Amino acid sequence: MNRQIFVKAHRWAGLAMAAFLVLCSLSGTALVFRDELDTWLAPELQLAAPAGTEAPLDPFTLRERAEQALPPGARVDGLQFRVEPGRTVALRAAGAGLGYDEIFVNPHDGRVQGHRQTEAIGLAPAQLMPFLFKLHHSLALPGPWGTLLLGLVSLVWTLDCFVGAWLTWPKARPALPKWKLAWRIKWSSGWQRANHDLHRAGGLWLWLVLLLFAWSSVMFNLRDPVYRPVMELALPFDDSWESVPARPTPLQTPGLDWRQAHQAARQAMQAMAQTHGFTIHAEERLLLNRARGLYIYMVHSSVDLRERTGNTAVMIDADTGAWRGQWLPTGGEAGNTVSNWLGALHMAHVGGLPWRLFVAATGLAVVVLSATGVVIWAHKRRGRVRAKARSPAPARPAVRPPAR
Repeated sequence: MNRQIFVKAHRWAGLAMAAFLVLCSLSGTALVFRDELDTWLAPELQLAAPAGTEAPLDPFTLRERAEQALPPGARVDGLQFRVEPGRTVALRAAGAGLGYDEIFVNPHDGRVQGHRQTEAIGLAPAQLMPFLFKLHHSLALPGPWGTLLLGLVSLVWTLDCFVGAWLTWPKARPALPKWKLAWRIKWSSGWQRANHDLHRAGGLWLWLVLLLFAWSSVMFNLRDPVYRPVMELALPFDDSWESVPARPTPLQTPGLDWRQAHQAARQAMQAMAQTHGFTIHAEERLLLNRARGLYIYMVHSSVDLRERTGNTAVMIDADTGAWRGQWLPTGGEAGNTVSNWLGALHMAHVGGLPWRLFVAATGLAVVVLSATGVVIWAHKRRGRVRAKARSPAPARPAVRPPAR
């Protein structure tokens, strides 16, 4: 196996990915603290105005009042059961010409305190965190192009994790004692050697977590064409969550109103809990998907991974209340469980503050690894240019005089 081919592949892959990895790592580091930063940047949206001793409205009344506050024809297709003290309730809004898709409602009186367009590009305080998320996920490019591009970068990153690790294995024998040196950084041997050691040793020490973020990024951006076919080689998946196709036209008036849908969904969730042996801790959300004609009911349960939000869900037909699909964070098919773990670890939704800090530190470490790789390339390129300049020019062949 020609090692030099893999050296060049690692070098050019790193150069091609460097800018993308730096951009996504810095934005991802900020997104680890998305809720805290969003509250600090836009308290007028996130913090509920004082309402004396009034108890929060029930979720159904709150949704109705929020929808009544919107222009005619606009809809609020979701409600939230869990209300945090001192916080507004964020609801999704839709309507032709509305100009925004997220509203923030005071849970005590149903007053809309503000709104924003989560898909907009801007650096205003209230818009910054949604913009960073869009930048992190799709480079804030229109259509599927940013998602596809970052998916390809993630795939190259995944493959390069294996190439980079293999290149640290020494050619000399015995290999293992010499490989141990690759995990060390010789700070006293000059900045160029320290930079090289930092790049190599940093990649080794963080190899497993780098692979985690690379492959989970493939899951987010290239799920159907790459992630699923690869994972299905070893793991089964439950696809009932995606089994209901889109309707020819979106559902305008569901057969079940919100309260009826809630009762039907609760019964479906109770049956699901008995079948799979989990305990329901708290209700989270009830959403209406008009495109597929479904209500989606989400709770926090004993099979959830995420600490601050419930991800156990059941889907029911919006007209009849019949079961149409489910999502089990854990305890179901292995493919779904592994995928949920990858997503929760990637977004720092598990492990509490220690894991959040580690994920943020890893984002900064990726920036350092990218920078050190570029420095190594630039240093070696200067060396090649200087060597070429010092080498004597090839002698020209003697020119014979023409024969007479």
